Amino acid sequence: MNGTNRELMADTRPRALTIAGFDPSGGAGVLADSRTFIALGCSASAVITSITSQNSERVFGAHHQSAEAVRKQIMPLLADLFSCVKTGMLPTREVVNEVARLFRETDLPAPVVDPVIMSSSGQRLMDEEALETLIGELLPLARLVTPNTPEAIRLTGIEIACEAEMREAADAIRGMGAKAVLIKGGHLTSKDSVDESEEAVDVLDNDGMVTVFRHRRVPNVELHGTGCMLSAAIAAGLGRGMTLEDSVGAAKQFVWDQISRAANSKRLSNG
Repeated sequence: MNGTNRELMADTRPRALTIAGFDPSGGAGVLADSRTFIALGCSASAVITSITSQNSERVFGAHHQSAEAVRKQIMPLLADLFSCVKTGMLPTREVVNEVARLFRETDLPAPVVDPVIMSSSGQRLMDEEALETLIGELLPLARLVTPNTPEAIRLTGIEIACEAEMREAADAIRGMGAKAVLIKGGHLTSKDSVDESEEAVDVLDNDGMVTVFRHRRVPNVELHGTGCMLSAAIAAGLGRGMTLEDSVGAAKQFVWDQISRAANSKRLSNG
C-alpha cells in the first residue's frame, strides 16, 4: 500500500458536503465552500447544482443542472458518513424538491441553508417557484438558515433597517420551520461606539434564544463569496462538534480574517 492510500485510509477528519453552484472564478460556490471546509479541518465533497458564468465582479449567466443530475451526484456519496452539510445555490423548483427529498429520505445531517437568491451584481440565481419550494420544503429541514438582509426581506416581507427588525425577521423565518436563523447584517450600516468605525451586526435566533454578534468592518474592501464562506464555516464547526453559537462566532472570525488578508494585500499592491 503506497503512502497516499495509507493517508486516505487514516483520514479521520469530519466529512463535509456542499450542495451549491460552481463559480469558475473560485470566489464563491462549491470551490469557496470546499476551501473553507479544508481550512477548518474537514474533508470536502461537493455536488454542483448550476454552472455559472462569472468573474469576481459579475455573474453573466448560469446553466442549471437537472434534479436527476443532482441526485446522481449525491447518491454515490451517501456511502460516506457526513458530519455536516450546507446548501447554497438551488436554482429551480425541481432541484430544491430533490434536495429536500434527499434530506428526508437519507441519513444526511440537517443542513446549513444559505438561501442564495440574487448575486451581488443583481443577477437572479433562484427562480420564483424555487424560492417558494425552499420555504415550504427545505427550511423546515434546516439546522440553520443564513440569509443576508436583502434575502431576509425577500423571505419575510419585513423591511429591515435595524437590529430590532432583524430579530423580527429571524423569528418570522423560524416560524417557517427552521430550527435556527442567522440574519447577516453586512448590508446595513451603523456606527460603532468605539472610535466611530462601522460595525457589522448579525442576529442569531436559535430556537428563540437570540445572540447578537458584532464585528468591526474592514474598510475599503469587497471580498467575493463571503456568504458562502460563512455558511460553510458554520457547517464545519457543527461537524466538528461545536455548539451553534460557537460555530457562528468562529465562522465570523474566520471570514473576518479572510477579509483582513484581502485588505492587506490590496494595500501592499497599491504601494
